[in-house]
Amino acid sequence: MTYEILKVEYERLKEEQVRRIGFRDNLIYVALATTGAIFAFYFDGPERAYVLLIPPFAISVLGWTYLVNDEKISSIGRYIRSVLLPELKGHGFTSDVTLGWENYHRSDVDRVWRKKVQAGVDIIAFCVPSAVALSIFFSKKSLGVYEWILGSLEGLVVAVLIGAFIRFADFSRDSSA
Repeated sequence: MTYEILKVEYERLKEEQVRRIGFRDNLIYVALATTGAIFAFYFDGPERAYVLLIPPFAISVLGWTYLVNDEKISSIGRYIRSVLLPELKGHGFTSDVTLGWENYHRSDVDRVWRKKVQAGVDIIAFCVPSAVALSIFFSKKSLGVYEWILGSLEGLVVAVLIGAFIRFADFSRDSSA
């Protein structure tokens, strides 16, 4: 590939990364607003236990969308570091500072701690409200078989989402920079 093509590819990838970051980050606000609205509606009146089945579904969909976007953001960074940067260096760009930010921001000594905290925040934002809603729902006295089955399936979805947040969290740290 020529330098110009590599430059355009890098610019487009960074544009996509920025768009995905904005979209991903807004999903947290949507999840918090959804949770707040549903709990406010539930606690505002009696006999509304079924609304507690909304958060595990709705917020899990938002959480999964957040997670997929986060993974794509990381994939773009990996691609730039492992494919595009070596291609640029193959075209005579031998400086270690060529696209240095792509590695530099991953070498911060607090990166691993920050990523662990972020995984915890993600789980709190996208999974804990669902777990609380299901706990309240299951504490109701007269649940039928279908309610138990639906609630249990939603609980399983929340557990899988927690596992996915942990599995896909990138706790690695680059030692360069």
